[in-house]
This record gives sequence, C-alpha cells and structure tokens, in this order.
Amino acid sequence: MTGQVAANIGRSQTKSAAIILKVAQSMSQLGIAALPRNYELVYEALSGRLPQLSRDLVALGPTPQQDALDELGLKHHLVAHGALAADRARAAAQEALSELALQLRHSLAQKHAFRSQLDRFKDRLAADPVAGLSEFADDAARLRDAAGLLMNEEQAFQTALQASAERFAALEGAFAESRKPLTRDPATGLPNRLALTARLKTLLEAEGKSEPVALLVVSVEGLRGIAEQHGAVTAEKALGKLSTLFRKSIKKSDFVARVGGQEFAFLCSDVTEENAEAIAQRIRQSVEALRVALPGRAFTTETFSLSAGIATAQPMATPADFMQQAELALAAARTGSRSGILAYTAELGGKRVKIYSPHAA
Repeated sequence: MTGQVAANIGRSQTKSAAIILKVAQSMSQLGIAALPRNYELVYEALSGRLPQLSRDLVALGPTPQQDALDELGLKHHLVAHGALAADRARAAAQEALSELALQLRHSLAQKHAFRSQLDRFKDRLAADPVAGLSEFADDAARLRDAAGLLMNEEQAFQTALQASAERFAALEGAFAESRKPLTRDPATGLPNRLALTARLKTLLEAEGKSEPVALLVVSVEGLRGIAEQHGAVTAEKALGKLSTLFRKSIKKSDFVARVGGQEFAFLCSDVTEENAEAIAQRIRQSVEALRVALPGRAFTTETFSLSAGIATAQPMATPADFMQQAELALAAARTGSRSGILAYTAELGGKRVKIYSPHAA
C-alpha cells in the first residue's frame, strides 16, 4: 500500500512539473511578464477549471497587456489577484478619506469665521449697548449672511458625508470581494482548503464541544481527466452538477469544500463513524447516478465513481492531524482495484475497507 501511495505521489509530481513547463512556455509565447499572478492566471486558463477565463484570455489576442490581464484576474476572483484588488480598494478608501477631510476642514473654517463674527457682535453690544439702529442693522445683516453661508456649508458637508458613507459601503464590498478568492474555489463557488482549515480550527477549539465530528475526504474518480478528454465546457458542467449535489447532501450546519482537482471534503457535526460511513455511501451512490452529456454525442454520457476516507475527531486533535487522517484513509481506499470507503485506523491495514458495488441498493 505504501509503495502504491508513493507511486501516486511520484506521478502527481511529474504531472505538476509538466504543467509548470507548459505554463511557462505559454507565457513566453504570449509575451506575458513572469509575475506570480500571471502564472496563476495562465495556469487556470490552461487547466480548464475556468472555461470562461480561457475564452477571455484568448480574446485578448497574441500579446495581451498587463492591465488587461489584471482585469481578467480580478474578474475571475483569482487568489493571486486578491492583493491587487485589496490595494485598489485601499487606494480608493484613502482618496475618499482625503476628500472627506478636506470637506471637514472647509466646514470647520466656515464655522470658525461665523463664530468670530458673532463674538465681535457680542463684544460691540457689550461695549456700546445704545448703538444706533443703522449700525445694529449692518452688523445683523453681516451675521445673517454669515449664517446663510454656514447653513449652505453644513448642507454641503451632510451631502458629502452621505456620499462618503455610500462610497465606503461600496469599498467594504470591494474588500470582501478581494478576500473571497482566498477562501473560495473559483470553479464551483464552494469553500476551499483554507476555508476548511479555518472551519476545522473553530470547531475543534470550541469550548464545551462534546458531540462527535467526522471529516470525509472524497475523490471523484474520472473528474480530473474530463477536461482533457471532452473539453472545458463539459468539465464546467460536471463541476456544477457535483457542487449542487454536494450542497444538497449535507445538513445546513455541516460544511463542504473543494480541496483539490477532484477532491472534496465534508465536515459533519454530531455524527458517529457509522453515520459518516452511511453518509459517504449515500454521496457515492448519488455521484454514480450523475450523468454528464458529452458534446456531439446524443446517447453517450460521462459517469463517475467515488472513493472516500473518513476520520473522526480525537481529543486534542489539530486541523492538520484531522485532515491528514482522512487523506491517509482516502489514499488507502484508492489503492484497491475499485474505489472504496475507508475509515481511518492507526494501522491503516485495510481491515475496515468497505467496497460498495456501483449498483448497490
């Protein structure tokens, strides 16, 4: 079993190196600068995970400009472009704050001028309470004009405050959008591995947490090669069906994430190991029942199978330990001739592997 897992890792590393080389060659041919965010953009376009990104990149022509590439990355919420989006939002926030500060300084100056005129009027009345009516009228007229200017300034300032509040609300949304790629899988909209780790940490560290927690890591066999064999549009359709199915397969209080090219994780609260195995079997049967139509083939569909590794939270477990146990169980379950469901044990000797027939009731 260990040798099989090592062989799988070796093949994965070889494939990753080939992908990196292909990305670098494509960037060189298109004249794209060797920036980290450009590597991610070209990789995602070539991988077929985001078909619309692939089409958008082709539409830029043979020598795309960096500004256009950045707009693509922002449009498709790529992780490496999250920092760029945050920088833009911060710059816009700084500009809005500067404008508001300028408006505030101007408003305060108007208030200070009015206060000075009012003080002079009061001082004059105190010094000469029997001043002539014409002189009093002149001072009153000046105060009236100053009060009018102050009221206009107050109205302008209120308008500026309202506009700034709306602008900051929009910027808050922009900040939220800039953070979204860090925790969301762009192809399915599901949470990603980072989001799963955060959820695990919160769940495992919650005080007074007593109900059992199970983590299922599953591999949808056949999904990885569907883009290469049948095109990006078919892969997008398959991912859409799978993500919808997975969302419906768990309780609202549970959690599903995409953690790899064809790997997904389910975090289920208040379930025993036996419950988790039943959930995995149900998800497996649902996946096997999926049919994805193939382009140009009226009567041929793509089908999938599913392998699953299950771990249950142990006292003092860390998110990394929990995830590793489930992934080890998955790796062991995939070493057989057919996909299976395996609950983690310390030995991982395969005694508890449960193979279900694709046509099991």
